Amino acid sequence: MPMINEIPELVARVARWALGAQYRIATAESCTGGWIAKVFTDVAGSSRWFECGYVTYSNEAKARDLGVSWRTLQEHGAVSEPTVREMAAGALRATGADVSIAVSGIAGPDGGSAEKPVGTVWLCVGRRVAGGGAAASARGAAGVEVATRARGVAGAGGVASAGGVASAGGVAGAGGVAGGGLADEGDATGTGPNAAAGPDIELLTEGQLFGGDREAIRRASVQRALELVLQFEKRV
Repeated sequence: MPMINEIPELVARVARWALGAQYRIATAESCTGGWIAKVFTDVAGSSRWFECGYVTYSNEAKARDLGVSWRTLQEHGAVSEPTVREMAAGALRATGADVSIAVSGIAGPDGGSAEKPVGTVWLCVGRRVAGGGAAASARGAAGVEVATRARGVAGAGGVASAGGVASAGGVAGAGGVAGGGLADEGDATGTGPNAAAGPDIELLTEGQLFGGDREAIRRASVQRALELVLQFEKRV
């Protein structure tokens, strides 16, 4: 379980990065219930870089407030890679923010299944691409740059093993990523659910399987979301 004092340190790093880049951040949370927005607003002066937060716990809220498609929810479920991508992209579109953080998972103690056990969490961070369509054109026809990482989570119809992730019917082996035109640890042009993000949005997505009780899973989700958004520091 993450140490409790790691989250404030990560928030401070996010704040410095957002202020330096003149970014405003929006959150779209499900299983974390507004925890990310809470730790952001615990910091004095966060109004200079934090835009707003959504707690979209139900499918209806995800569709109504963030524009997640009902087809995505029906085919993949609320806890899935396609859904969390649409949450992140929808938060950017709805708020005009520069960066978004989206989380959807199963914190337990019930609600899990063989395919999606308790502790399954999908995270996605989004960022507007400077230059809009021109920059996106360089990335491919769909205009969306996507990086996907895995921590032993299987996506809809996929089978994952030994640290891999499978998405949209793909099968991943040890440490690999398959399906849906996604790249392992790298970038690829997204299609399907990613096309809805628009040509000016970059998405980084990650699946995790956290252990522990409900609070531990939620805390780990918050910490990992903050770590994931800080990966944008390293990306031009």
